[in-house]
Amino acid sequence: MSSRDAAAAPRKPRRLRSGDTVSVVAPASSWENRSELLRGIAGLESWGLEVRLGAHVNDRHGYMAGTDADRAADLHAALEDPDIAAVMCLQGGYGTPRLIPLLDEAVFRNNPKILCGYSDLTTLHLAQQAWANVITFYANGVTGIGSPEVTEFSKASLKRALFSDEPYGLIGPNPDDPYVRTVVGGRATGRLTGGCAGLLSSAIGTRLQPDFRGRIVILEEIDNEGYVHDGILTQLRNAGMFDGAAGIVVGDIKAKWSGGIAELSAEDIVEEVLAPLGLPLIFGLPIGHNKHHATVPLGALATLDGDAGTLIVEEVVTTD
Repeated sequence: MSSRDAAAAPRKPRRLRSGDTVSVVAPASSWENRSELLRGIAGLESWGLEVRLGAHVNDRHGYMAGTDADRAADLHAALEDPDIAAVMCLQGGYGTPRLIPLLDEAVFRNNPKILCGYSDLTTLHLAQQAWANVITFYANGVTGIGSPEVTEFSKASLKRALFSDEPYGLIGPNPDDPYVRTVVGGRATGRLTGGCAGLLSSAIGTRLQPDFRGRIVILEEIDNEGYVHDGILTQLRNAGMFDGAAGIVVGDIKAKWSGGIAELSAEDIVEEVLAPLGLPLIFGLPIGHNKHHATVPLGALATLDGDAGTLIVEEVVTTD
């Protein structure tokens, strides 16, 4: 491990055990059907966990789960409660960028707990990394834990990350299609960061602007028109976000056909925008908005082998 890695070593949240109490909060969008929440609660309980709901988890405010102030208050309350072992976000959607001015840095710094969620929850992962320096879990939220559409691969990946006392190991590959494309070869070791590319881009210029220096950057996204993917990745590149990064891992993102202009595929865009950076770069791991979603322990030390198409976490990601 380099001196830089040692200096940047994050705190590890306490490992979950049967009987622990976890909080379900909704910092972004609300459920569409109440059964989505109820299924998620049942899924957590099947792991031996006690579930406590945030005060506003059932609120609705347009496309968000309550007002900005109430969503931020639920998040802060879950972090500060000493009886809560983990903060499990309901789902993504939209809403966390609106919380950036309301988030209390001291609450994050003083409460290095497990945080789970993905997509729009990227904002909160950035907050935990910037202010608490703690490993967080880019993974299915509560609706995903209970959804019949979420695969056993995805659920097992999250449970292993939260409960296991062994090194986390290999991330992926897709159990249905193990092919991972090498875009740029080479090998890099660094701590993991990243998340949903659009949320990373929207954090530029805010108090949670990403810091990719020395890091292996995870990028994933929903299926967008090609020009949307292009714009997001180009903005990250043009803003210098990848300067000093160690490597890049792109999930199995896809570009939709807009029907109006000539198209570039997601792979084309990655080749043209990111490959010239010269960093080890692979494409196609099952991370994010796909059938299978491997949990990514952000902040953990990992090795990216661009030639082999592998990403391996070399350490235990929680502590006793």
